[in-house]
Amino acid sequence: MERKIVGFKIREDDYAFEIMKVVEIIRLKEITEVPTAPDFIEGVINLRGKIIPIIDLRRRFGMESKEATIMFRIVIVEYAKHQLVGVVVDEVTKVINAKESDMLAAPATVTGAGGRYIQSIVKIEDKIIVLLDIEKIFTEDEQDKLKIIALSEGGKFEESPNS
Repeated sequence: MERKIVGFKIREDDYAFEIMKVVEIIRLKEITEVPTAPDFIEGVINLRGKIIPIIDLRRRFGMESKEATIMFRIVIVEYAKHQLVGVVVDEVTKVINAKESDMLAAPATVTGAGGRYIQSIVKIEDKIIVLLDIEKIFTEDEQDKLKIIALSEGGKFEESPNS
């Protein structure tokens, strides 16, 4: 059985999301900052009347930010039962057909050391692709904050007293 994944790059590293989680891929557009939002949230965009929070995977993964290039894209993905979030990536590469035999469990040392986002490691020919689990990129609290930002229509993000 094959699974389709959408490949993309951050730095020179290859990552992917399950194609069923990807809603669409758009060119980088103007992102409106959201005051006091968590650091990894770049801001929001208006996509055909819907406010979509945009996250920077570089910041989320503790990597250095990079000046945007013409290759940067926003991958709109669905998580947590119909919530949408845009993920800024350096470049979208291609849709990949990955066989189950190409998909390996991530080593425990990686998943235990901050790699909780990894669904599996995909080995195709001599290339290693990290398949990310969008559901695990955010904690429940962060998912709630993203939902508030999306509902605020780009207004000021305010932390709840319980945050």
